Amino acid sequence: MEGLFNHKKSFYIGSILPDCVPSFITRRHTIDETFEILENEIKKITDDYEAERGLTRYYTRHLGVITHYIADYFTYPHNRSFTGTMKEHCLYERDLKFALKEYVKSEDAIKARDKSHTMETVEEILQFIRQMHEEYLKVVGKIKNDCMYIVELCHKVVDAILKIFEFNYLQLGIGEMEAA
Repeated sequence: MEGLFNHKKSFYIGSILPDCVPSFITRRHTIDETFEILENEIKKITDDYEAERGLTRYYTRHLGVITHYIADYFTYPHNRSFTGTMKEHCLYERDLKFALKEYVKSEDAIKARDKSHTMETVEEILQFIRQMHEEYLKVVGKIKNDCMYIVELCHKVVDAILKIFEFNYLQLGIGEMEAA
C-alpha cells in the first residue's frame, strides 16, 4: 500500500477536482445529483481497474475524488434540508474545515476507525453510503456530526476499496503488492 503514500499529490488533486470542473456550477454536490458519479468513480478503481497496474497516480486521484463526494454528502449545506445562502454555505464549510482538523486528531475519530464494517463489493459500499446518509439526515445541521460522519465514512469506504484492490491484486498471483 506504499503506492498511496507515493502518490499523495494525486490524491490531493482528486480531492479538490470535483470543485474545479465546470459542472460544479450547474450540478450541486448532493447525494441526489451526484451519486451516479460516485458510483462510476468507485467502479473505475475496483470492478473496472486492472490490479496489475498497482496503486498508480490514476488510482489515488480517483480515490481522492471519491472522498470529496462522500465528504460533501455528509456536509450540511450539501443536503436538501439546508436553506441558507451561498455565503452561509461557505461560512459553514470554513468552520467545518477547522473542526475537521481538530476532530481527526481526537479519540473519537480513532474509535470510529476501530469499528469493523466489512464490505466486499461495490454494491455493498454504495448501499452502506446510502444507509449512513439516511441515518445522517436525522441529525443533520451540526458541525460535530458532520465531522463524525465524514471521517467514519471516508475511512470505511477507502478501507473497503483498498480491500477490493488487494483481493484483486492477490488473485493475479504476483505476490507482494508493489507501488506503481
